[in-house]
Amino acid sequence: MRNFSVAFIAVILITLFQACTKDPIITEDAGTAPTLPPMETFLMPFSGFENVDTTDKAPGAANSRTVNNYANWFYAASNVVIWNAVVTINMVIPVASYAEAFNHKAEFQGNGIWLWAYDFVADGSTYQAELTGQFISPTEVQWDMYITQVGGFSKVHWYTGVTATDRTHGEWTLNYQPNNPQPYIGIEYSRDFGDGTASIRYTNIIPNHQDNGNYIEFSENYNTTSGMNRTYDVYDADEDRKLMIEWSKEQKYGRVKDPFHFGDADWHCWDEEFRNIDC
Repeated sequence: MRNFSVAFIAVILITLFQACTKDPIITEDAGTAPTLPPMETFLMPFSGFENVDTTDKAPGAANSRTVNNYANWFYAASNVVIWNAVVTINMVIPVASYAEAFNHKAEFQGNGIWLWAYDFVADGSTYQAELTGQFISPTEVQWDMYITQVGGFSKVHWYTGVTATDRTHGEWTLNYQPNNPQPYIGIEYSRDFGDGTASIRYTNIIPNHQDNGNYIEFSENYNTTSGMNRTYDVYDADEDRKLMIEWSKEQKYGRVKDPFHFGDADWHCWDEEFRNIDC
């Protein structure tokens, strides 16, 4: 009887102990925050064209010789400058917001989401950025940027994207008009570390816009035999028209092709000083 009582008491104590012991709290392993993709996946370079001074090389300039001397380069440059101006005006805030992210560390939010939160200044105003990154596969990360203007609009979903962890490709969608956000530019980026090529394309994706489908694509290729290691393709969807530009980043000479403008399918070249030459 005594042995039975001891055994019974032991069972009761064990049961009470187990009942009072809480289940272990299972916490999500934060792991490591995704690495911010480089600016080159987001921002198209306009090297050699961003500060082009075409004043004395444009048709109608005071020096009439410039019309003939620089016409090929001027036509190529003016088309790139137009895109550069349009894009720059509408990308001041998203570019500034993304560039500032590199100066801050992410904090884990749970559910696989990391957050970069910080203030930045653009175009004379102060903004609050909330950039999230989340692995959607072992090799891809989804990014979302929400921006609030101090004293203005609140938490606008300004852009979203998916990039590869090995930096070989990425896609972004930018919105504009913060008080009525709508798609503006689609960005496609790719890089091949093996052969040294890379490209980035901006496409107008504004719904029902007259320029929807227009794009400019920049590429680089250090293995070209011509020495022209940079290109721009400028496409007009409405006219199904593509202008092609190739030039040397280092030497500045290049060529342009546009059958609609020149009336032929030939290349039209310029030299290191931007003067017209035979191709």
